[in-house]
Amino acid sequence: MIWAIKKVFRAIGNFYWKIFGGIFLATLWVGIGAFLLFSVLGFPLALDCFKIAYLNYKPFGKKIILIPNRIFASIVWFLSLGWIIGSISLLNALISCATVIGIPLINQWLKVCKLAFFPFCSVWA
Repeated sequence: MIWAIKKVFRAIGNFYWKIFGGIFLATLWVGIGAFLLFSVLGFPLALDCFKIAYLNYKPFGKKIILIPNRIFASIVWFLSLGWIIGSISLLNALISCATVIGIPLINQWLKVCKLAFFPFCSVWA
């Protein structure tokens, strides 16, 4: 019975998330993944970008765990696009703090922010 209640709240949270920025962020990750598909070195990273886009589409009920894996790719990512996407997520978290309607989304924005800064050193469960 409790799992059904959790599932309903996750569905409501994901719907709420999509309205307040989740679709934009998922579309951004899909665009980056599509761009990376055209290079030989970017192909494996593009597959990760599509997985991250799915996580940005439905973040409720998932955990992000950072592991020291593919550190070079994450450093290159951070120096090129990671700081931009991470800053967007952090700014949205701060905006959510300032509004009553955005309070349920603060934790999700911070989760996505951590993922945006180091996407290739992360695993979600």
